[in-house]
Amino acid sequence: MSSSPVSDVFDAYHRWYYDTEVWETVEFLGVPCLKSVADMWNYQEILTALKPALVVEFGTRFGGAALYFSVIGRALNPALRVISVDISHVDVHSLARTDPGIHLMTCSSIDPGIAAHLLAWREAMPGPAFFILDSDHRKAHVLAEMELLRGVTRSGDYLIVEDGNINGNPVLPGWGEGPCEAVAAYREKYPQDYQHDQAREAKFGFTFAPGGFLVRQ
Repeated sequence: MSSSPVSDVFDAYHRWYYDTEVWETVEFLGVPCLKSVADMWNYQEILTALKPALVVEFGTRFGGAALYFSVIGRALNPALRVISVDISHVDVHSLARTDPGIHLMTCSSIDPGIAAHLLAWREAMPGPAFFILDSDHRKAHVLAEMELLRGVTRSGDYLIVEDGNINGNPVLPGWGEGPCEAVAAYREKYPQDYQHDQAREAKFGFTFAPGGFLVRQ
């Protein structure tokens, strides 16, 4: 099936945005975020509708996204907490490190023990949760993250699987199977777990998380 002129324009902009690495200069309150600004706007709209008690982020890096989720989330719910998981937090900016709404967990995002910790947080912070996967982008790792969260997520929770745009979707062709392929494999195995929120995903024309806007059923 041939693409439409509109989708061609979106793909061209997507490639420009990614290939020029302008996304690596995106900051929130001076802290690097490394995201699409369109996705960030979309996320705050999701948070506003969802009103979560907990945000769980796999992949911290500099902490800009964790800080963003904390500031936006606590404006909606002052009790909200952000749990940000990474194998190292040496690069985390002081603003994120000292933010009272952020809890840093230093371990692999596929450590089996994480599920118990997250379930404990869920008991302490009742209400919906927003999850975002942005760590190791290899298919096997992302699939393992999704499998780990299967016993943690509840109906109505929101899951974002980032960087499904790599491996030619439409950027970095030849990168190898990654998040997009992990989501497809997971949904083939557990077709009833998530609904794909296509309207939300398409709202701003392009996303770094194609196929990765998911609502737990």
